[in-house]
Amino acid sequence: MRLKLFVKKIIRRVNRQSARSIIEEYQKRFEREAFEDCQCVSAEQFEASITRLYHTIEKGLSYQQYRPGFGKKNVENLLVSLEQYASKGFNTEAFFYETALSCLMEYVRKNKEYGVDDPVLAKRIDQLPGKANDCGGTIKVSAPVNPEMLNYEQLVLSRHSIRHFSDIPVDIELVKKCIRLAQYTPSACNRQCWKTRIIADKDKLEKILANQNGNRGFGQEFDKLLIITADLRAQQKSREAFQAFIDGGMYAESVLNALFSKGIGSVPLSASLTPVQEKNIREIVNIGESEMLIVFIGIGNYPDGIVLTTRSERKPIEVEII
Repeated sequence: MRLKLFVKKIIRRVNRQSARSIIEEYQKRFEREAFEDCQCVSAEQFEASITRLYHTIEKGLSYQQYRPGFGKKNVENLLVSLEQYASKGFNTEAFFYETALSCLMEYVRKNKEYGVDDPVLAKRIDQLPGKANDCGGTIKVSAPVNPEMLNYEQLVLSRHSIRHFSDIPVDIELVKKCIRLAQYTPSACNRQCWKTRIIADKDKLEKILANQNGNRGFGQEFDKLLIITADLRAQQKSREAFQAFIDGGMYAESVLNALFSKGIGSVPLSASLTPVQEKNIREIVNIGESEMLIVFIGIGNYPDGIVLTTRSERKPIEVEII
């Protein structure tokens, strides 16, 4: 009996060390490989940083209340990154590079349309090597017609995040139906560790958005906000340090597609927060320590007519067959 207890104790200790080593190894990899804007080294880091920066410009271009000359810091960082990327001899015919040029040209054009001309910026863009494609900027979308009749391919190709909504409240029961559909998302050993909160209280919604950096300029239009979390208590200690994020992310995608299939507009917002922001949000809606924040989803009904949204063009796929 003592031997069995001793063996179990050793196994528990090894399991704890295994999980700890997985997290420590990830932290080392993350610090070594992740990018910082304007301090990239590899082509892959440049691609991620440049894509992030031009997408922030796409968002500003899509706002209903357009602010000419917005985002000067991000525009400057994007220009510097493109200049650095080209100076290192990387491929200036890459999709993301040409899309970034396209986005910058749209930025200059739209600002000029609103009476803000910047010849210095235009000259810097012209001096960059390569040529723009037509994949940056914004596109026009409208409420889906009979979305429940779409097959999977049509649904995936039709859905876009939107940042302008109507004043008509979203039916809570319809949102619950979407959540029930998303419950069929596969998960590790069918543990379904996720949880969705529907924030309908406008005061709490406003306080939550004040602690999330990615909703400026449109968050005030949300009718409701979904908060998706995943529970660490559903994870095995020995080797599932990140399984909550994997399962939670898959579930979040199902929620987004289910919302679109029911004609509800949505936009996902990052839950990568500062410690202070996360603490504030946990307190506002009483999220326990066992739950990890996965994503926020702003929702609302589609407005009448046409609405601008980010083009968010997808890059060519890379498939490795071994």
